[in-house]
Amino acid sequence: MQESIYQGDVGLEILVDCQEDIAGALAPALAVRTPSGVVRLWPATVVVIGQSASHLRYITGPGDLGEAGTYRVQASLELGDWSGSGRTAQFVVRPRFS
Repeated sequence: MQESIYQGDVGLEILVDCQEDIAGALAPALAVRTPSGVVRLWPATVVVIGQSASHLRYITGPGDLGEAGTYRVQASLELGDWSGSGRTAQFVVRPRFS
């Protein structure tokens, strides 16, 4: 991600490192809790970086980053007999002109 993220940014790449090979994962998504507490599910794609398919990728669209504050993100997917969420990561969205 870029160094500073601003409210309303569109086209921002969000990458989450799952720290293991998730090739073949079904229903890859990012579960996102906004600063106001609303939980959304952003559909993601599995991305190969280096030699490993270990990342989930989402590109922000209009309204995704509508609030300033701290966003919490978890990978969500199904892999074989396992389904669930990954560790929580976070990023801060700044108000415009801050």
